[in-house]
Amino acid sequence: MTEFAPDGRTIRQRALEALVEQLRTQRAHLPAGDPYGFAWDQVLSAPAAKWTFKKQRSLGVFDGHETKTNRLMVKECVLRVALEVALVIQSGENPSTEINRAFGALQRRVAEDPSLGGLVIDLQEAGNDHHVSDDNQTNVHGVVYLDMTYRHAVKDPRRLA
Repeated sequence: MTEFAPDGRTIRQRALEALVEQLRTQRAHLPAGDPYGFAWDQVLSAPAAKWTFKKQRSLGVFDGHETKTNRLMVKECVLRVALEVALVIQSGENPSTEINRAFGALQRRVAEDPSLGGLVIDLQEAGNDHHVSDDNQTNVHGVVYLDMTYRHAVKDPRRLA
């Protein structure tokens, strides 16, 4: 892991990109012995919108509120990240079961590398919510909120601290 991105991306941006890649690379048949059972059909760096009906399992990853604390020579940051799930429920599937299955997969996948390759200090689930009103729903939406804790240099948000 390099300390500084030559293209000028901030630690925040690099960490968000690493999170998207970690989620995008989930495979149905892995890990061996305890597979996820599905892969995301699309993982985008944006809130879920009208595009979600096109795929069975969609995930939108986007950042929200951030707090910063000044420490000795570093800024410690906590960024709220939303993982917005949109599912198209198939015949014979239960909407509540499927959204909870998706939440469980997200929780497992994030726990595999909560430092995102050393870019962040920690990545923890802060909560989740879903909108399932009955067992006949064909489209289900939910969100898992993460708190991403990271540091950057006081004078340069592109440098690890």
